[in-house]
Amino acid sequence: MIVAMTPPAPSAQRRELGSLLRSVVKVLCVADAPDYEQPWQSHGAQPSTGSGAIIETSRGLRILTNAHCVANQVFVEVRRYGLSQKFEAEVEALGHECDLALLRVPDERFFHGVTPIPIGDLPALSTRVSVCGYPIGGERLSLTEGIVSRIELVAYAQSNRELLAVQIDAAINEGNSGGPVFEGGKLVGVAFQALEDADSVGYMIAPEVVRHFLEDIADGRYDGFPDVGVTTQPLESRAHRRALGLPAGCEDGVLIKRVAYGSSAWGALLPGDVLMSVDGVPVAPDGAVVLREGELIHFQYVVSQRHVGERMPVTVWRGGVVHSLELELAPPRPLVAEDRYDVRPSFYVYGGVLFVPLTRDFLKTWGDAWWQAAPRELVALYESGMVTEDRREVVVIQKVLADRINQGYHEFDNHVVVSVDGQPVRSLRHLVKLVEERPRETFVRFRTSDGAVVVLDRQEVVARHRDLLVKFGVPRDRSEDLEPKVLPANPGLIRANDELESRASA
Repeated sequence: MIVAMTPPAPSAQRRELGSLLRSVVKVLCVADAPDYEQPWQSHGAQPSTGSGAIIETSRGLRILTNAHCVANQVFVEVRRYGLSQKFEAEVEALGHECDLALLRVPDERFFHGVTPIPIGDLPALSTRVSVCGYPIGGERLSLTEGIVSRIELVAYAQSNRELLAVQIDAAINEGNSGGPVFEGGKLVGVAFQALEDADSVGYMIAPEVVRHFLEDIADGRYDGFPDVGVTTQPLESRAHRRALGLPAGCEDGVLIKRVAYGSSAWGALLPGDVLMSVDGVPVAPDGAVVLREGELIHFQYVVSQRHVGERMPVTVWRGGVVHSLELELAPPRPLVAEDRYDVRPSFYVYGGVLFVPLTRDFLKTWGDAWWQAAPRELVALYESGMVTEDRREVVVIQKVLADRINQGYHEFDNHVVVSVDGQPVRSLRHLVKLVEERPRETFVRFRTSDGAVVVLDRQEVVARHRDLLVKFGVPRDRSEDLEPKVLPANPGLIRANDELESRASA
């Protein structure tokens, strides 16, 4: 089928940008993503393309692009507008949360004669902007125009974190990702995603987010964007406000429902508090704060403007009194981890039972509509679960590698583990510790959230360990992040692993 394409931008637009177009880059990446169904292996190398912009940083000239353009990368090349030569690039900094990355090109010839693109300010509504990049359908630079139609917190597809984004009606297609969005000769956004099942609804990362990322990585480490760590309820009901004792003339505040363990709010805010202001900015009963005159946005925007480790003042209504408090800002601590990149999945195999942490990556193994296809208990934990002092991570029996030592449990899959030998499980690492710290016990018992129990004989597990892993092609019984720093109480498992690796190497 022949589809009508967006007409080329007028030549006046190209003349206005002039030499800045030479700082628009095509990014070519080969990535090897992990396989969350078989967490000891990967999907294999896959090529992809994206776009980028040359900017000036405290470290010199660098390429700004999307993190998803170089996620799980094994090799990256870049090519400047108007040139045919490709140069090898290195990923210097990554912020998957904000979907931004910074690339370094060791060969200085790449930057010869370029004018770095200056970073501008958040554009106003109805502003006309230009999107540059290398979308699918051709090799040459594409330049399209659009109008800023909305500015709000948007869930970034790369991390599901809500950060400031700008909606535009310019075409943003595969390959456009990471390309600069211009207004007045300055970068006012980075193209990064489009709304599915909608025509000409694209999004660019706001310049405030870009600046935050660059400031954050200036010390060589990415800390991310802080989060208060509470769930809130609007307080628009006047009866509810009177019941809480709020003064008649008070029009601010949202109700705090829950506080996440270890979050910014932990130890300072309490369920039942009314959050009146953050960083000196009043919070409306629906959770909104003023972005600019006539524009409102959720109060989490104010928090995200700060950096992890900073202290931020808040005011709350508690017990009939306004309290002024300070929060030490920390990054989010979700019970179920959002998408992870550039790391291998965590897993542990014991007696053929495969244990994994519940993550969004794992849920996505159920397909594009995973929130409908995955088990409801797992989806509910993702959507509304919160870290507590007793549980930092949800551990799941993903499946059972069938063997005579686990007979009777071969169809046992996707069960949440709540205890080992009666001890509550806090995380996958804690489960490993509970299993291996009592080697003299005859049996190990795993209880699940639905009351089922899996019982394994420890001596049988040790005896069959090596052969079971070899049978299923599993190179080791745990991911590298779970390797013990000292020998476990039951060294037989490690010795079996070593022998398996020796046989595989041979």
